Amino acid sequence: MKQIFTTLLLLTAAIISANAEMRTVWTGPHSTGGWSGVDIPSTNFSSLEYGDKLVFSVERDIDGATAANQTYYQCQVNVWVDGVGTPILNGENGVINIENDDDIEVNLTNEQVDLIKQNGMSINGHYVIFNNITAGTEEGGGDITPDDGTASEVWSGSKSLGWDFENNSINLSYDSKGALANAKIGDIITITYTNAGENANIRIGNPNGWEAFDSDSETSPAASTGEQTFSYEITEASILGIIQRDGIIITGNAVTITKVELTTYPDSYDAVAVTIGTEGIATYSKSDKTIDFTNSGITAYYASAVETGRVTLTPISIVPEYTGIIVRGEAGTYEIPVVTDAEPLMTNYLRAIGDWEQQISASAEGASLYIFNESDVTFSLVAAGTTVEANKAYLETPTDITPAEGSIELEFEDEGGTGINNIEIDKTEDDNYYNLQGMRVEHPTRGIYIHNGKKVIIR
Repeated sequence: MKQIFTTLLLLTAAIISANAEMRTVWTGPHSTGGWSGVDIPSTNFSSLEYGDKLVFSVERDIDGATAANQTYYQCQVNVWVDGVGTPILNGENGVINIENDDDIEVNLTNEQVDLIKQNGMSINGHYVIFNNITAGTEEGGGDITPDDGTASEVWSGSKSLGWDFENNSINLSYDSKGALANAKIGDIITITYTNAGENANIRIGNPNGWEAFDSDSETSPAASTGEQTFSYEITEASILGIIQRDGIIITGNAVTITKVELTTYPDSYDAVAVTIGTEGIATYSKSDKTIDFTNSGITAYYASAVETGRVTLTPISIVPEYTGIIVRGEAGTYEIPVVTDAEPLMTNYLRAIGDWEQQISASAEGASLYIFNESDVTFSLVAAGTTVEANKAYLETPTDITPAEGSIELEFEDEGGTGINNIEIDKTEDDNYYNLQGMRVEHPTRGIYIHNGKKVIIR
Protein backbone atom coordinates (compact mmCIF):
# COMPACT_ATOMS: atom_id res chain seq x y z
CA MET A 1 0.00 0.00 0.00
CA LYS A 2 1.36 3.39 -0.93
CA GLN A 3 1.32 6.14 1.66
CA ILE A 4 3.09 9.47 1.18
CA PHE A 5 3.72 11.55 4.30
CA THR A 6 5.31 14.49 2.50
CA THR A 7 4.87 15.99 -0.89
CA LEU A 8 7.00 13.35 -2.61
CA LEU A 9 5.87 10.24 -4.42
CA LEU A 10 9.13 8.34 -4.48
CA LEU A 11 10.00 7.40 -8.03
CA THR A 12 12.50 4.89 -9.35
CA ALA A 13 15.62 6.52 -10.68
CA ALA A 14 16.60 5.22 -14.10
CA ILE A 15 20.07 5.38 -15.66
CA ILE A 16 19.58 7.00 -19.08
CA SER A 17 20.96 9.66 -21.40
CA ALA A 18 20.01 13.31 -20.99
CA ASN A 19 17.27 14.78 -23.16
CA ALA A 20 18.08 17.57 -25.56
CA GLU A 21 15.08 19.59 -24.26
CA MET A 22 16.61 20.01 -20.80
CA ARG A 23 17.79 23.34 -19.28
CA THR A 24 20.67 23.60 -16.80
CA VAL A 25 19.69 24.55 -13.21
CA TRP A 26 23.04 23.85 -11.47
CA THR A 27 26.62 23.39 -12.65
CA GLY A 28 29.45 21.64 -10.83
CA PRO A 29 31.54 19.71 -10.67
CA HIS A 30 31.27 18.69 -7.05
CA SER A 31 33.05 15.61 -5.70
CA THR A 32 31.30 14.23 -2.64
CA GLY A 33 34.31 12.30 -1.35
CA GLY A 34 33.22 10.44 1.78
CA TRP A 35 29.73 11.95 2.05
CA SER A 36 30.53 15.62 1.68
CA GLY A 37 27.42 17.17 0.18
CA VAL A 38 26.40 20.56 -1.16
CA ASP A 39 23.14 22.52 -0.73
CA ILE A 40 21.48 23.96 -3.83
CA PRO A 41 19.15 26.89 -3.02
CA SER A 42 15.53 27.08 -4.12
CA THR A 43 16.34 30.01 -6.42
CA ASN A 44 18.04 27.58 -8.80
CA PHE A 45 14.68 25.89 -9.29
CA SER A 46 12.44 28.94 -9.71
CA SER A 47 11.68 27.97 -13.33
CA LEU A 48 10.70 24.40 -12.45
CA GLU A 49 7.28 23.52 -13.85
CA TYR A 50 4.72 20.78 -13.41
CA GLY A 51 5.59 17.88 -15.67
CA ASP A 52 9.34 18.54 -15.45
CA LYS A 53 11.96 15.97 -14.73
CA LEU A 54 15.43 16.35 -13.21
CA VAL A 55 18.54 14.77 -14.72
CA PHE A 56 21.66 14.43 -12.58
CA SER A 57 24.89 14.02 -14.56
CA VAL A 58 27.19 11.91 -12.36
CA GLU A 59 30.37 9.89 -12.59
CA ARG A 60 32.37 7.75 -10.22
CA ASP A 61 35.32 9.45 -8.51
CA ILE A 62 37.65 6.52 -9.13
CA ASP A 63 40.79 8.61 -8.63
CA GLY A 64 39.56 9.92 -5.29
CA ALA A 65 38.60 6.52 -3.89
CA THR A 66 42.13 5.29 -3.30
CA ALA A 67 41.67 3.14 -0.21
CA ALA A 68 40.35 -0.40 -0.61
CA ASN A 69 37.38 0.33 1.63
CA GLN A 70 36.45 3.40 -0.45
CA THR A 71 35.84 1.76 -3.80
CA TYR A 72 32.07 1.85 -3.80
CA TYR A 73 30.05 4.64 -5.34
CA GLN A 74 26.69 5.92 -4.09
CA CYS A 75 24.65 9.09 -4.31
CA GLN A 76 21.75 10.64 -2.46
CA VAL A 77 19.44 13.64 -3.11
CA ASN A 78 17.26 15.07 -0.36
CA VAL A 79 14.81 17.90 0.15
CA TRP A 80 15.08 19.21 3.69
CA VAL A 81 12.13 20.75 5.55
CA ASP A 82 12.58 21.77 9.20
CA GLY A 83 15.39 19.28 9.73
CA VAL A 84 13.61 16.36 8.09
CA GLY A 85 15.06 15.08 4.83
CA THR A 86 12.88 13.51 2.16
CA PRO A 87 14.77 11.45 -0.45
CA ILE A 88 14.08 11.88 -4.15
CA LEU A 89 16.02 8.83 -5.30
CA ASN A 90 14.33 5.52 -4.61
CA GLY A 91 16.70 3.26 -2.72
CA GLU A 92 17.39 2.13 0.80
CA ASN A 93 17.37 5.36 2.82
CA GLY A 94 17.24 7.17 -0.51
CA VAL A 95 20.71 5.96 -1.53
CA ILE A 96 21.40 4.40 -4.94
CA ASN A 97 24.53 2.66 -6.22
CA ILE A 98 26.37 4.14 -9.20
CA GLU A 99 27.82 1.40 -11.40
CA ASN A 100 28.36 3.43 -14.60
CA ASP A 101 29.24 7.01 -15.48
CA ASP A 102 25.89 8.15 -16.81
CA ASP A 103 22.81 10.23 -16.01
CA ILE A 104 20.12 9.68 -13.38
CA GLU A 105 16.62 10.79 -14.32
CA VAL A 106 13.79 11.44 -11.88
CA ASN A 107 10.28 12.22 -13.16
CA LEU A 108 8.74 14.76 -10.79
CA THR A 109 5.22 14.88 -9.45
CA ASN A 110 3.48 18.23 -9.00
CA GLU A 111 4.07 17.91 -5.26
CA GLN A 112 7.79 17.34 -5.79
CA VAL A 113 7.99 20.44 -7.98
CA ASP A 114 6.33 22.57 -5.29
CA LEU A 115 8.57 21.27 -2.54
CA ILE A 116 11.84 21.73 -4.47
CA LYS A 117 10.85 25.25 -5.56
CA GLN A 118 10.20 26.15 -1.91
CA ASN A 119 13.17 24.44 -0.27
CA GLY A 120 15.83 23.62 -2.83
CA MET A 121 17.74 20.36 -2.35
CA SER A 122 21.01 18.85 -1.19
CA ILE A 123 23.17 16.40 -3.14
CA ASN A 124 25.52 13.98 -1.47
CA GLY A 125 27.28 10.70 -2.00
CA HIS A 126 30.27 8.46 -1.56
CA TYR A 127 33.00 9.22 -4.10
CA VAL A 128 30.62 10.45 -6.77
CA ILE A 129 31.12 13.57 -8.89
CA PHE A 130 28.00 15.62 -9.68
CA ASN A 131 28.74 17.50 -12.92
CA ASN A 132 25.43 19.30 -13.47
CA ILE A 133 21.68 19.14 -12.97
CA THR A 134 19.21 19.86 -15.76
CA ALA A 135 15.43 20.21 -15.74
CA GLY A 136 12.78 20.01 -18.42
CA THR A 137 10.15 17.87 -20.05
CA GLU A 138 9.95 15.23 -22.69
CA GLU A 139 9.44 16.58 -26.20
CA GLY A 140 6.02 18.21 -26.28
CA GLY A 141 5.94 18.16 -22.48
CA GLY A 142 4.48 20.66 -20.05
CA ASP A 143 1.09 18.98 -19.82
CA ILE A 144 2.32 15.70 -18.37
CA THR A 145 0.18 14.33 -15.55
CA PRO A 146 2.41 12.60 -13.00
CA ASP A 147 1.87 8.83 -12.97
CA ASP A 148 -0.80 9.33 -15.68
CA GLY A 149 -3.35 10.08 -12.97
CA THR A 150 -6.37 12.35 -13.30
CA ALA A 151 -7.00 14.49 -10.22
CA SER A 152 -10.46 15.72 -9.19
CA GLU A 153 -10.87 18.36 -6.52
CA VAL A 154 -13.17 17.17 -3.74
CA TRP A 155 -12.83 20.20 -1.47
CA SER A 156 -10.79 23.41 -1.16
CA GLY A 157 -10.64 26.19 1.39
CA SER A 158 -8.81 26.77 4.67
CA LYS A 159 -9.75 24.72 7.72
CA SER A 160 -7.69 24.60 10.91
CA LEU A 161 -8.06 21.28 12.71
CA GLY A 162 -7.88 20.63 16.44
CA TRP A 163 -8.83 17.78 18.76
CA ASP A 164 -12.32 19.24 19.12
CA PHE A 165 -13.52 17.03 16.25
CA GLU A 166 -17.13 18.18 16.26
CA ASN A 167 -16.20 21.73 15.33
CA ASN A 168 -12.91 21.13 13.55
CA SER A 169 -13.45 18.57 10.84
CA ILE A 170 -14.03 18.49 7.09
CA ASN A 171 -17.18 16.57 6.37
CA LEU A 172 -17.04 14.96 2.92
CA SER A 173 -19.75 12.39 3.58
CA TYR A 174 -23.03 11.50 1.91
CA ASP A 175 -24.28 14.48 -0.14
CA SER A 176 -20.90 16.21 0.27
CA LYS A 177 -18.68 13.36 -0.94
CA GLY A 178 -18.49 14.61 -4.55
CA ALA A 179 -15.98 12.65 -6.69
CA LEU A 180 -15.50 10.11 -3.89
CA ALA A 181 -18.74 8.46 -5.03
CA ASN A 182 -16.83 7.27 -8.10
CA ALA A 183 -13.62 6.24 -6.33
CA LYS A 184 -11.87 3.01 -7.34
CA ILE A 185 -9.28 0.63 -5.97
CA GLY A 186 -5.87 2.12 -6.70
CA ASP A 187 -7.11 5.73 -6.43
CA ILE A 188 -5.28 8.11 -4.10
CA ILE A 189 -6.84 10.65 -1.75
CA THR A 190 -4.43 13.58 -1.31
CA ILE A 191 -4.75 16.18 1.44
CA THR A 192 -2.81 19.42 1.07
CA TYR A 193 -1.99 21.13 4.38
CA THR A 194 0.14 23.91 5.88
CA ASN A 195 1.29 25.13 9.29
CA ALA A 196 1.80 21.73 10.86
CA GLY A 197 2.50 22.36 14.54
CA GLU A 198 3.53 20.30 17.53
CA ASN A 199 1.51 17.06 17.86
CA ALA A 200 0.13 17.53 14.35
CA ASN A 201 -2.21 14.80 13.13
CA ILE A 202 -4.32 14.10 10.03
CA ARG A 203 -6.90 11.32 9.83
CA ILE A 204 -9.01 10.12 6.90
CA GLY A 205 -11.86 8.31 8.57
CA ASN A 206 -15.16 6.51 8.27
CA PRO A 207 -18.08 8.94 8.69
CA ASN A 208 -19.76 6.27 10.83
CA GLY A 209 -17.70 6.53 14.00
CA TRP A 210 -14.92 8.76 12.62
CA GLU A 211 -12.31 6.03 13.07
CA ALA A 212 -9.39 5.82 10.65
CA PHE A 213 -9.98 3.30 7.86
CA ASP A 214 -6.67 1.63 8.70
CA SER A 215 -3.21 2.52 9.99
CA ASP A 216 -2.27 4.04 6.63
CA SER A 217 -5.12 6.56 6.62
CA GLU A 218 -3.70 8.51 9.56
CA THR A 219 -0.40 10.34 9.95
CA SER A 220 1.45 12.56 12.41
CA PRO A 221 3.52 14.89 10.21
CA ALA A 222 6.61 16.72 11.37
CA ALA A 223 6.22 20.38 12.26
CA SER A 224 6.57 22.68 9.24
CA THR A 225 5.26 25.96 7.88
CA GLY A 226 5.34 25.20 4.16
CA GLU A 227 2.73 23.45 2.05
CA GLN A 228 2.81 19.66 2.36
CA THR A 229 0.61 16.75 1.30
CA PHE A 230 -0.55 13.49 2.85
CA SER A 231 -1.82 10.78 0.51
CA TYR A 232 -3.79 7.60 1.10
CA GLU A 233 -4.26 4.85 -1.47
CA ILE A 234 -7.52 2.89 -1.54
CA THR A 235 -6.48 -0.77 -1.73
CA GLU A 236 -9.35 -2.76 -0.20
CA ALA A 237 -12.82 -3.30 -1.64
CA SER A 238 -14.39 -3.13 1.83
CA ILE A 239 -12.96 0.36 2.42
CA LEU A 240 -13.82 1.40 -1.13
CA GLY A 241 -17.47 0.47 -0.53
CA ILE A 242 -17.65 2.75 2.51
CA ILE A 243 -16.02 5.65 0.66
CA GLN A 244 -18.30 5.29 -2.37
CA ARG A 245 -21.47 5.07 -0.28
CA ASP A 246 -20.71 7.21 2.78
CA GLY A 247 -17.70 9.36 1.82
CA ILE A 248 -15.03 10.34 4.35
CA ILE A 249 -14.51 12.58 7.35
CA ILE A 250 -11.19 14.40 7.83
CA THR A 251 -10.10 15.20 11.36
CA GLY A 252 -6.80 16.06 12.98
CA ASN A 253 -4.84 18.44 15.11
CA ALA A 254 -2.51 21.43 14.68
CA VAL A 255 -2.73 21.61 10.88
CA THR A 256 -4.56 23.75 8.34
CA ILE A 257 -6.14 21.82 5.46
CA THR A 258 -6.38 23.68 2.15
CA LYS A 259 -7.36 21.05 -0.41
CA VAL A 260 -8.60 17.48 -0.82
CA GLU A 261 -8.20 15.67 -4.15
CA LEU A 262 -8.96 12.24 -5.56
CA THR A 263 -6.58 10.97 -8.23
CA THR A 264 -7.68 8.11 -10.50
CA TYR A 265 -5.19 6.07 -12.54
CA PRO A 266 -5.53 4.04 -15.74
CA ASP A 267 -5.18 0.79 -13.78
CA SER A 268 -7.70 1.77 -11.08
CA TYR A 269 -10.78 -0.46 -11.01
CA ASP A 270 -14.11 -0.86 -9.26
CA ALA A 271 -14.92 -3.84 -7.04
CA VAL A 272 -17.13 -4.89 -4.14
CA ALA A 273 -16.35 -6.88 -1.00
CA VAL A 274 -18.34 -10.08 -0.43
CA THR A 275 -17.94 -11.73 2.97
CA ILE A 276 -18.71 -15.36 3.77
CA GLY A 277 -18.84 -16.46 7.40
CA THR A 278 -17.66 -19.64 9.06
CA GLU A 279 -20.65 -21.60 7.75
CA GLY A 280 -19.38 -21.18 4.19
CA ILE A 281 -22.62 -19.67 2.87
CA ALA A 282 -24.35 -16.27 2.91
CA THR A 283 -26.80 -14.07 1.03
CA TYR A 284 -25.68 -10.95 -0.84
CA SER A 285 -26.94 -8.06 -2.95
CA LYS A 286 -25.58 -4.80 -4.32
CA SER A 287 -27.70 -1.78 -5.20
CA ASP A 288 -26.20 -0.37 -8.37
CA LYS A 289 -23.34 -2.56 -9.57
CA THR A 290 -23.15 -5.58 -11.83
CA ILE A 291 -20.47 -7.94 -10.51
CA ASP A 292 -18.53 -10.86 -11.97
CA PHE A 293 -17.82 -13.98 -9.88
CA THR A 294 -15.74 -15.66 -12.61
CA ASN A 295 -12.49 -17.01 -11.10
CA SER A 296 -13.37 -15.39 -7.77
CA GLY A 297 -12.95 -18.53 -5.69
CA ILE A 298 -16.60 -18.51 -4.61
CA THR A 299 -19.85 -19.41 -6.37
CA ALA A 300 -22.98 -17.27 -6.67
CA TYR A 301 -26.50 -18.68 -7.05
CA TYR A 302 -29.99 -17.35 -7.69
CA ALA A 303 -33.22 -19.04 -6.62
CA SER A 304 -34.62 -20.42 -9.87
CA ALA A 305 -37.44 -22.53 -8.37
CA VAL A 306 -39.24 -23.14 -5.10
CA GLU A 307 -41.54 -25.83 -3.76
CA THR A 308 -42.63 -27.01 -0.36
CA GLY A 309 -39.51 -27.76 1.67
CA ARG A 310 -37.05 -26.92 -1.13
CA VAL A 311 -35.30 -24.00 -2.87
CA THR A 312 -33.45 -24.70 -6.12
CA LEU A 313 -30.30 -22.65 -6.54
CA THR A 314 -28.74 -22.15 -9.98
CA PRO A 315 -25.12 -20.96 -10.46
CA ILE A 316 -24.59 -17.55 -12.01
CA SER A 317 -21.34 -15.78 -12.93
CA ILE A 318 -22.45 -12.27 -13.93
CA VAL A 319 -24.87 -10.90 -11.34
CA PRO A 320 -26.96 -7.87 -12.41
CA GLU A 321 -27.34 -4.90 -10.09
CA TYR A 322 -29.92 -5.11 -7.32
CA THR A 323 -30.16 -8.91 -7.55
CA GLY A 324 -30.42 -11.15 -4.51
CA ILE A 325 -28.06 -14.14 -4.50
CA ILE A 326 -26.56 -16.82 -2.29
CA VAL A 327 -22.77 -17.18 -2.24
CA ARG A 328 -20.78 -20.23 -1.18
CA GLY A 329 -17.09 -20.78 -0.48
CA GLU A 330 -14.42 -20.77 2.19
CA ALA A 331 -14.91 -18.25 4.98
CA GLY A 332 -13.36 -14.87 4.19
CA THR A 333 -13.84 -11.57 2.38
CA TYR A 334 -13.54 -11.65 -1.41
CA GLU A 335 -12.92 -8.85 -3.90
CA ILE A 336 -15.45 -9.17 -6.73
CA PRO A 337 -14.88 -6.94 -9.77
CA VAL A 338 -17.57 -4.64 -11.15
CA VAL A 339 -18.41 -5.10 -14.84
CA THR A 340 -20.79 -3.58 -17.36
CA ASP A 341 -24.51 -4.02 -17.02
CA ALA A 342 -26.17 -7.42 -17.49
CA GLU A 343 -29.77 -8.31 -18.29
CA PRO A 344 -31.92 -8.85 -15.18
CA LEU A 345 -32.97 -12.40 -14.33
CA MET A 346 -36.44 -13.40 -15.50
CA THR A 347 -37.05 -15.62 -12.47
CA ASN A 348 -35.37 -15.21 -9.10
CA TYR A 349 -37.11 -15.69 -5.77
CA LEU A 350 -34.29 -13.99 -3.87
CA ARG A 351 -34.94 -10.30 -3.24
CA ALA A 352 -32.15 -7.74 -2.92
CA ILE A 353 -31.78 -5.45 0.09
CA GLY A 354 -29.05 -3.34 -1.51
CA ASP A 355 -26.69 -0.93 0.18
CA TRP A 356 -28.96 0.16 3.03
CA GLU A 357 -30.68 -2.02 5.62
CA GLN A 358 -34.42 -2.44 5.11
CA GLN A 359 -37.45 -3.34 7.16
CA ILE A 360 -39.52 -6.09 5.57
CA SER A 361 -43.08 -6.75 6.66
CA ALA A 362 -44.56 -9.98 7.94
CA SER A 363 -45.56 -12.61 5.43
CA ALA A 364 -49.07 -12.26 4.06
CA GLU A 365 -51.31 -14.06 1.61
CA GLY A 366 -49.65 -14.14 -1.79
CA ALA A 367 -46.21 -13.18 -0.45
CA SER A 368 -44.38 -15.41 1.98
CA LEU A 369 -41.07 -13.90 3.09
CA TYR A 370 -38.12 -15.82 4.50
CA ILE A 371 -34.91 -14.74 6.23
CA PHE A 372 -31.77 -16.79 5.67
CA ASN A 373 -30.19 -18.16 8.83
CA GLU A 374 -26.50 -18.73 8.13
CA SER A 375 -25.86 -20.78 11.26
CA ASP A 376 -28.67 -23.23 10.41
CA VAL A 377 -28.18 -22.89 6.63
CA THR A 378 -31.89 -22.60 5.93
CA PHE A 379 -34.70 -20.08 5.39
CA SER A 380 -37.18 -19.19 8.13
CA LEU A 381 -40.62 -17.68 7.56
CA VAL A 382 -40.94 -14.04 8.65
CA ALA A 383 -43.83 -13.84 11.10
CA ALA A 384 -43.34 -10.20 12.09
CA GLY A 385 -41.60 -7.14 10.69
CA THR A 386 -37.86 -7.77 10.46
CA THR A 387 -34.82 -5.64 9.67
CA VAL A 388 -32.50 -7.12 7.06
CA GLU A 389 -28.86 -6.01 6.98
CA ALA A 390 -27.45 -3.99 4.10
CA ASN A 391 -26.13 -6.00 1.14
CA LYS A 392 -28.09 -9.11 2.15
CA ALA A 393 -31.07 -10.81 0.49
CA TYR A 394 -34.27 -12.56 1.52
CA LEU A 395 -36.57 -15.11 -0.12
CA GLU A 396 -40.06 -14.30 -1.37
CA THR A 397 -42.45 -17.01 -2.59
CA PRO A 398 -46.11 -16.84 -3.68
CA THR A 399 -47.10 -19.51 -1.15
CA ASP A 400 -45.74 -20.81 2.14
CA ILE A 401 -43.11 -23.47 1.37
CA THR A 402 -42.35 -24.36 4.98
CA PRO A 403 -42.43 -28.19 5.28
CA ALA A 404 -44.56 -29.96 7.87
CA GLU A 405 -41.39 -31.39 9.40
CA GLY A 406 -37.79 -30.29 9.30
CA SER A 407 -36.60 -27.19 7.52
CA ILE A 408 -36.28 -25.92 3.97
CA GLU A 409 -33.57 -27.68 1.97
CA LEU A 410 -31.25 -25.93 -0.45
CA GLU A 411 -30.70 -27.76 -3.73
CA PHE A 412 -27.64 -26.63 -5.70
CA GLU A 413 -28.02 -27.43 -9.39
CA ASP A 414 -24.27 -27.62 -9.96
CA GLU A 415 -24.17 -30.66 -7.65
CA GLY A 416 -26.31 -32.95 -9.75
CA GLY A 417 -29.57 -31.97 -8.16
CA THR A 418 -28.64 -33.36 -4.75
CA GLY A 419 -30.24 -31.33 -2.02
CA ILE A 420 -28.72 -30.44 1.31
CA ASN A 421 -30.53 -32.68 3.77
CA ASN A 422 -31.04 -31.28 7.22
CA ILE A 423 -29.68 -34.29 9.10
CA GLU A 424 -28.71 -33.87 12.72
CA ILE A 425 -25.48 -35.78 13.45
CA ASP A 426 -23.44 -36.76 16.45
CA LYS A 427 -20.10 -34.89 16.40
CA THR A 428 -18.44 -37.72 18.39
CA GLU A 429 -18.63 -40.18 15.46
CA ASP A 430 -15.27 -41.42 14.17
CA ASP A 431 -16.20 -41.23 10.44
CA ASN A 432 -14.47 -38.55 8.37
CA TYR A 433 -16.09 -35.24 7.44
CA TYR A 434 -15.19 -33.11 4.42
CA ASN A 435 -16.01 -29.51 3.57
CA LEU A 436 -17.64 -28.58 0.25
CA GLN A 437 -14.19 -28.20 -1.34
CA GLY A 438 -13.37 -31.85 -0.55
CA MET A 439 -10.88 -31.13 2.25
CA ARG A 440 -10.98 -33.33 5.34
CA VAL A 441 -12.11 -31.60 8.53
CA GLU A 442 -10.79 -33.16 11.72
CA HIS A 443 -13.09 -31.31 14.12
CA PRO A 444 -16.21 -30.12 12.31
CA THR A 445 -18.14 -27.24 13.84
CA ARG A 446 -21.45 -25.81 12.63
CA GLY A 447 -21.81 -25.82 8.87
CA ILE A 448 -22.30 -27.97 5.76
CA TYR A 449 -20.17 -31.10 5.34
CA ILE A 450 -19.93 -34.31 3.32
CA HIS A 451 -20.29 -37.41 5.52
CA ASN A 452 -20.70 -40.99 4.29
CA GLY A 453 -21.39 -39.65 0.79
CA LYS A 454 -24.18 -37.31 1.93
CA LYS A 455 -24.43 -33.63 2.65
CA VAL A 456 -25.21 -32.95 6.28
CA ILE A 457 -25.61 -29.89 8.46
CA ILE A 458 -24.00 -29.70 11.88
CA ARG A 459 -25.88 -27.29 14.10
